[in-house]
Amino acid sequence: MALPIASLTGTPYEIAAGPPPLAVRHAAPPVFAYDWNAFRVTVTTNPTTMGRTHVTSAQNAAGDTIFLPFQQNQVHSVYIQTGLAYAAGVRGFITVNLSGCRLYIDRVTGSNDLIIYHANALAIGPYIKPGQVAPLNPPDPLDMDKETVARAQALDAQHTNARAYWISAAPGPALNNPTTIAALGATTYYTSVAVIGALVPGGWQISWQTYGDTTYTGPGAGKALAAANMTVLATGQLRTQ
Repeated sequence: MALPIASLTGTPYEIAAGPPPLAVRHAAPPVFAYDWNAFRVTVTTNPTTMGRTHVTSAQNAAGDTIFLPFQQNQVHSVYIQTGLAYAAGVRGFITVNLSGCRLYIDRVTGSNDLIIYHANALAIGPYIKPGQVAPLNPPDPLDMDKETVARAQALDAQHTNARAYWISAAPGPALNNPTTIAALGATTYYTSVAVIGALVPGGWQISWQTYGDTTYTGPGAGKALAAANMTVLATGQLRTQ
């Protein structure tokens, strides 16, 4: 059963990496592209540590949810033909939690069809704190997810490169110059962002939640993960029309 958007307000979701796709439409590292029916899954949920709910996906050609994968320093995208997906029984969308990544959404002009991208640019390196002259060695893991100017530019470039495939005449489907309608990133300490989509008769509703340790008071305290208490901090909806 697809995850309900209403649950985002009270359930911190930890969305795990999913199974491999049934087919890859385009693979030219770091750009990977898929059709919506290559990544249909069924999802299950189980309580886990620190108040979170763990979400796992199983490949299912008739699954009601589309899963978009993630890999470091790559951009993965999926083209969703909304009307066909709805008619085939698709009702949901998920991707791996964002932490330093960005999610982009393009809408194909003149339709409700979407291209959704999950981009990562870890190789840009860690955030350098004020007063620091060079990254820590080894770098603080918390600094690797911070969205610096350089990382934001690299993520935008990942999106641009992936988009170039989808709008090309060949081998892409020439999708009528889609328009970017939403972008969402995650850059905060000890928080994570989960994204869930619901496909209804009128089109997609895609929402997000950010959750974290509400007891965090500084770098030292924040690293005491054993005492963390993950709760939903905010939710919102991404534009899809």
